[in-house]
Amino acid sequence: MFRQICAASLVFILANSCTGRSAAQTPNHRQKVVVISLDAFGAESLHDPHLPTPTLHKLMQKGTYAVAMHPINPTVTWPNHTSMVTGVNASKHHVIANGLIVDQRSDKQPRIDPDAPKSRLVAVPTVYDAAHKAGLTTAEVDWVAINDADGITWKFPERPNPDGPIEKDLVTQGVVSRDDLMHFGKPSQAWRDRIYTDAAIDIIKKHHPDLLLFHLLALDGIEHQTGFGNDAGRDAIAFLDDRVKDIIEGVKEAGDLDNTAFLIVSDHGQQSVFKHIDGNVMLRQAGLQGPSISNPAYCIPEGGFALIYQKRATPQSTQRLKAAFSGKPGIRAALTPEEAAKEGWPIPSTTDQGPDLLVYAANGFAFANGKSEEAVTNTKEVGAHGYPNTEPLMQAIFIASGAGIAKRGEIPAFDNVDIAPTIARLLNLKLENIDGKELKDVLLHP
Repeated sequence: MFRQICAASLVFILANSCTGRSAAQTPNHRQKVVVISLDAFGAESLHDPHLPTPTLHKLMQKGTYAVAMHPINPTVTWPNHTSMVTGVNASKHHVIANGLIVDQRSDKQPRIDPDAPKSRLVAVPTVYDAAHKAGLTTAEVDWVAINDADGITWKFPERPNPDGPIEKDLVTQGVVSRDDLMHFGKPSQAWRDRIYTDAAIDIIKKHHPDLLLFHLLALDGIEHQTGFGNDAGRDAIAFLDDRVKDIIEGVKEAGDLDNTAFLIVSDHGQQSVFKHIDGNVMLRQAGLQGPSISNPAYCIPEGGFALIYQKRATPQSTQRLKAAFSGKPGIRAALTPEEAAKEGWPIPSTTDQGPDLLVYAANGFAFANGKSEEAVTNTKEVGAHGYPNTEPLMQAIFIASGAGIAKRGEIPAFDNVDIAPTIARLLNLKLENIDGKELKDVLLHP
């Protein structure tokens, strides 16, 4: 009997010691947040009851979703992604294009630098900075305005680094080759989105991030080529729905499903365009650009809007700039810095990114670089965004489901600056000096 008791005790001790080692190797069970951004997914599309999105519809049934999420101005990718992680609009974070505007107010055409570091590009702290400082593990896959960010633990950027640790993992697994990574921009956007998804799952399973920021571009890419509201866009949405399913399955396989909140968002919508406007042609026609001009002005076309910068701009020259666009075909409005500031834009006295004139295109028109001296030209149906954030087709989606999320069904529309404080609340962080508010209707324990 004594030997039997000793044997039983030994089995109990061994079992407990094995359980202890296993528990030490399993992921922690604190709250996690996965933000999935489906670029250009408009609220108008999500309202279609026949949209082929079983995964998104299941998340909506189990959680909370908004009638729409209001983007900031400008309604383009980098500014709105930045607002969702900072809780402020462009007047404070200063991101107004898909990169840093450089060479503005000079004698040459300005350009957008997508490789600028986050420290130069984003003027305020982010929620991932706060998470990192709190000792949480952060990650990003194809997020934007985030180059060389100190607050990111694991990354797979839009243009991956073949020598990065996650990239090497995928090469070792046979998911992608080093040559694929070296020429990442050549295949289709759908192919890249699959690789981004594989990278996100690799990070989830191996590193269990407390905050993952994940961004997919297939819908934006196809709608830019074909316009809004067609089967090409709906097929892209179905493809993205499958990628969301893959991420959820990855979280489940990692053992983190019961403590993960999923926030499905988009940065803006999209609308169809049938005519292009060349702002630089309009400036030349107005005598504001050319080899003999001492204070030339240049246009950066951004679809639904254009940024005008002038060397040594003055209040008087700004009025001349405004006159060059106001009332012209395809022009919705031409706004001085003071007028643009009322719509959330930064101004030149605050940041060198602020334009000397902001010009909006009318619906059906978009600013683009032309190949002729015609200011307005016809185009096949294509898609664009960048129109005022009050436009119905510019509205974005929001779906929340999972740990810490209430099951409340549809809620009213809200501003996307509310995303950052809601992430912070889920992760028990605090953000200061922001404009956004916690989405109490979304949180299980507000």
